Amino acid sequence: MDMKWRKGFRQLVMVATLSGFFALVGSGPALCAPASKPQPGGTLTVGMENEFRGFDPLKAAFFSLSDRSVAMAVEERLFDMDAKGNLVPELALSAKPAKDQKSWTIKLRQGVRFHDGTPFNADAVVGHWQRLLDPNNKFFARLAFESIVSVQKVDDFTVRFNLKHPWAPFKNVISAPQSIAVYIPSPKALKEDTQNRAPVGTGPYMFKEWVANDRLVVVRNPNYWRKGKGYLDSVIFRPMPDMQARFASLQSGESDVIQTDRGASILQAREDRSLKIYTSFGAGAYNFLLNEAKPPLNEPLVRQALAHAWNQDLLLKADYKGTLPFAKDPYGGQIICADTSYRNYDPEKARKLLAQYGKPVELEMIHTNTPRGKDAGEIMQRLFKEVGVTLKLTPLAEGQLAKRGIGGDYQIAGWKLMDFDEMGPSMLGNLHSEGKHNFVKYQNPKMDELLATQQMSTDRKVREKALCGVATLINEDAIFLYGGGRRFHVIAKAGVHGIDNVRHGVIRVSDAWLSRGK
Repeated sequence: MDMKWRKGFRQLVMVATLSGFFALVGSGPALCAPASKPQPGGTLTVGMENEFRGFDPLKAAFFSLSDRSVAMAVEERLFDMDAKGNLVPELALSAKPAKDQKSWTIKLRQGVRFHDGTPFNADAVVGHWQRLLDPNNKFFARLAFESIVSVQKVDDFTVRFNLKHPWAPFKNVISAPQSIAVYIPSPKALKEDTQNRAPVGTGPYMFKEWVANDRLVVVRNPNYWRKGKGYLDSVIFRPMPDMQARFASLQSGESDVIQTDRGASILQAREDRSLKIYTSFGAGAYNFLLNEAKPPLNEPLVRQALAHAWNQDLLLKADYKGTLPFAKDPYGGQIICADTSYRNYDPEKARKLLAQYGKPVELEMIHTNTPRGKDAGEIMQRLFKEVGVTLKLTPLAEGQLAKRGIGGDYQIAGWKLMDFDEMGPSMLGNLHSEGKHNFVKYQNPKMDELLATQQMSTDRKVREKALCGVATLINEDAIFLYGGGRRFHVIAKAGVHGIDNVRHGVIRVSDAWLSRGK
């Protein structure tokens, strides 16, 4: 991504995060002022939204919000990225592009070992990335980085990424904390086929146990290469799909930290002096997919009518109590588009479009069996009924929803666009006519042309114009309905410290510590 472009978005995220933090924290910290330096010891219990998918990229395919914090505790990336778009060394020391921008040479850190004793080196990096790039392995997100031709070993601690063309998103692709591809796993664990259920990395915490639908436990790595880091004895990650129960567990002391997007819980936490709220904005969006391959959604008039029947503002006020931003595009402030032809709530226009279609419209919506999914479904059902559309609601577990969505077995599906700081590769995968993530079965040569332009260009203005064109086609052709932008909320007891940075909803337990007496 162009540095100035990224800088503007990062600054927006920083301002939003800090302003959100100070506005929401209230007086909690005054009750439990942190010590002058981190104190070692103790167990942190974290309430997560969902059961974990797994940690082998080929098997898990992608990370849910719950997986991200576990991955960052156990595994590590080549680089992190700071608020200005600069790569921050993690397992790598430096990244240097070639003059033609068609390759990047990366120097690796020496003296690091995986938890199983395997040395971290170029072989580990090359083996991991070539495994993902191999078309025979059919990695779910491969299209998002198809501009990477190969990764080769230069010497024991140097690797080179070879690109098809100069590629603006490259730095983000090797550092994004929400991407399953960026974490370097143990070659031994991959070879023994244990990585998915018992992840092995180089991080500050080591995997101990995973009891399905109950807990995933990690313990401090005594041989961590960053001496002194990893302050806790252990961390217990607990999946709690019911968001009210998750918040109640925080109030009762069963949990120390939780993830949530429930407006009622967030508002209640603001009034509780024993709690702290950490907030960050993200790109991506909550959205609803309209499957063009399933009649009557193959008719533009029907999709456009549904877009005008949908009232995003009502959902945000009723369900999220104003704690999520309104979304007209997938970029969340990453880029600013003057006009994307967003179809505002207009039930009269919806009725006219349906009258032009001239046939009864009966649809099914699949959604998660969570309060979020249920509430959104019921609001959509009521709004559609007001314009004469019958909507059947089918609640599903997240895994079932993902399976039907990926397989195209739906008409309308509750979904999430991933929150990448660089949305170009994600849009390519989701909307190109040959995109592997094109679950709405969208076919539009103009969209393909725009996606190709943003993919090939490194010019900020050219890419921004193309991506704004992508957003406009989404709204004109009504292939997504938006259910709010992405904003992440983490609520913690006042005695929990070191988790201020919750970008992308990640709870960075590597820096977490507890006040004595907790």
